Amino acid sequence: MSYNHGPMISKRAFDTFMAPYYRQLLPRLQEHHIPLIMDTDGDVTLLVPWLKEPGIAGVLPLERQAGVDGLKLRQQFPDFLFIGHFDKMTMNRGEQAMRAEFERLLPMMRAGGFIPSVDHQTPPGVSLDQYRSYLRLLDEYTAMTG
Repeated sequence: MSYNHGPMISKRAFDTFMAPYYRQLLPRLQEHHIPLIMDTDGDVTLLVPWLKEPGIAGVLPLERQAGVDGLKLRQQFPDFLFIGHFDKMTMNRGEQAMRAEFERLLPMMRAGGFIPSVDHQTPPGVSLDQYRSYLRLLDEYTAMTG
């Protein structure tokens, strides 16, 4: 529903064509303690309050390439769930670049309600060894949050 400059639809269109269906679906999910996490690309900064109104619990991927400020969003919406925000373009630059990226994300990770991951897919130029380093660092940094 978003691209790198914000929502691709208006608030009015969301309220008219989407929110009523979420309001029908969400009580059924909530009965089973299933949070609805919406898949949307781009800069979700303006979209998050719209999604919260009918009860959507989070978004993925929180897209770093769209210039989203994940920490600012976390501060504005402490109970909203986010998945993503790891800059996948660091993956083929080696462990130190990935480690710096995890350091950038650590405050968000410690705040809770956030799972770091790449958006969409790992870039094709990332080797298996580089991906294994990413997974090892992901494990290391998630252990720092508990």
